[in-house]
Amino acid sequence: MKRFALVLVAAGLTACAGMSLSGPYRQYDIQFEAVTAPTLGASPSDEELINTAAWLISHKLELPFPPTIKAYVYVNQGTMVDGLMAVAGESRDEAWDKGRFAAGVAARTGLFLRGDYLARMHHTARAGLIAHELAHVSQMQLREGGRGRAAQWILEGHADWVKMRVLDLMHYRPYAESRDHVVRTVVTSSVPVALFPSLQDLAGNPAWVAATNKMGAPATYCQAFLAIDWLVERYGSAKVTEFLGRFSRNENPREHWGDVFPIPYREFVDQFRGRLANLGGSTPAAAGGNLSASQPSCG
Repeated sequence: MKRFALVLVAAGLTACAGMSLSGPYRQYDIQFEAVTAPTLGASPSDEELINTAAWLISHKLELPFPPTIKAYVYVNQGTMVDGLMAVAGESRDEAWDKGRFAAGVAARTGLFLRGDYLARMHHTARAGLIAHELAHVSQMQLREGGRGRAAQWILEGHADWVKMRVLDLMHYRPYAESRDHVVRTVVTSSVPVALFPSLQDLAGNPAWVAATNKMGAPATYCQAFLAIDWLVERYGSAKVTEFLGRFSRNENPREHWGDVFPIPYREFVDQFRGRLANLGGSTPAAAGGNLSASQPSCG
């Protein structure tokens, strides 16, 4: 893969030469130019974290992005909702549904982030949020022009897998430590694992949102991450990327899983359910996500 680096450049926001950072939002262009990873300081800015996370996802995790994407950092809920309508093309209802609760939203045009939320977050949490949403941008690029999309649990679990790999690559938190934290979150959840919805029941976005609102992140985001973690452990991250990329084809989306993975979808779901039930026992931890093999969120 051809190597690029990402340089985040503050862009003009109006016809004027610029505007105060206290204005409605800041806009950054993400450009692919440098050859080495950006260096993070002790107290990195939003710009530095976006820049570095995107570079690592592109170069180390080898996930694609559109040729031109931007990051928008808004001062509050109202300005982000306006941005989602004006820039991302969301309807008013869609924009309010997302802007009312989300600290970050991904769109084909880039990232939409709530600056008031970011300002209250430690830089590790900010980096994780940014990496999770950048993963969604990459997923959109992978399926560009095709039919359908992967199940919601796959998209969200993969975005959290990317997030935790990026935190590892940034030397903020080892991947194994992130994974262990997720396991503890699931095991100690107030909702017993036996009552978690199955992955099969978390395929659609409405069901995903309903389950998250009713049972919390352990039953959805954490479960989905552990399923992707196991999928990567068994078959390698390149296979997961290949699967997501098959949705760019004008083919039956139901056939993609069987074209990539040697295990039937329902069999994987059933086997994972048994694995999830045994988390409090002897289930081994994955060793960092097998990269060498050919929001809320969890953790």
